[in-house]
Amino acid sequence: MKKIVQKTFLSLIALSAIESALALDSGTQNLTAIEGATDYFKINCAGDTDHLNFKLFEGVANNSVVETPAIPPQLFNAKLTKLKLTSTVSAIEAGTTKEITLKGGNGAYTLTLDTFGTNLSVKTAQTYAVQYQCLNTKGNVTKGSSTLTKSGIESVKKTLANNKTAKYSITCAKDAKNGNTSSLVVKLINKTAIIKPATSSSSTQAMLSAPSGDLTAQVIKAATAKNTTGVAIDIQNGSGNYDVLVNSPTNKALPYHFEYSCLNTKNVEAKTSPFQLLQDQ
Repeated sequence: MKKIVQKTFLSLIALSAIESALALDSGTQNLTAIEGATDYFKINCAGDTDHLNFKLFEGVANNSVVETPAIPPQLFNAKLTKLKLTSTVSAIEAGTTKEITLKGGNGAYTLTLDTFGTNLSVKTAQTYAVQYQCLNTKGNVTKGSSTLTKSGIESVKKTLANNKTAKYSITCAKDAKNGNTSSLVVKLINKTAIIKPATSSSSTQAMLSAPSGDLTAQVIKAATAKNTTGVAIDIQNGSGNYDVLVNSPTNKALPYHFEYSCLNTKNVEAKTSPFQLLQDQ
């Protein structure tokens, strides 16, 4: 009797149907061709679990090339000031260029750069360059000077460490040809190397796998049981141990894999322990 229950119970291995809300756990096993062959698992859902979501697939899992979460960017911010006038631009990410403009007329401007808000886990200092021009009301170039670089010429590459600040003075003056300055325009080029997410061939299962055909599974929690022949099992019975049985009615030797996740009432991943293989046939 126990063997029959275990046979029907096998279709355990379920994956959460709500891909965006959960992190999947998974496993790969092989069912032998002996009569009544059954694999028996136990999954423990802890925390605020409301239900277990599970799916079984025949065949060996297709290993997907999975991108790890993107590394938070390195960035810097800029502020251009002249007396009580201020213009700012924030979150200039690696590999991007932004401009900042301040209509302050002739005189000395202060350009302040900082790296506040950047990703502190990346220790490499950021690399940047600056280019500026003083312009009249018609957009024609007027006279500009700075120890940073010459007007209209991109500066040499500079570095700025995390949580640090750099200040530069830029002076705009009346030009013999184009008259008085109306505004200062500064181009900010973040030349920091872009950190790309790493890729790896992991055991994360491809979602294109075909559902089970010859295999069946059953998930049991206390007195509640649900069966599957390839669709997701969703059994709502709170936290605790969920038993899973996988078997083959045709007594074929079949490899299979499964995916499962413990979810709370909002379909958000709750704490899930690795599955325990209690019987392997």
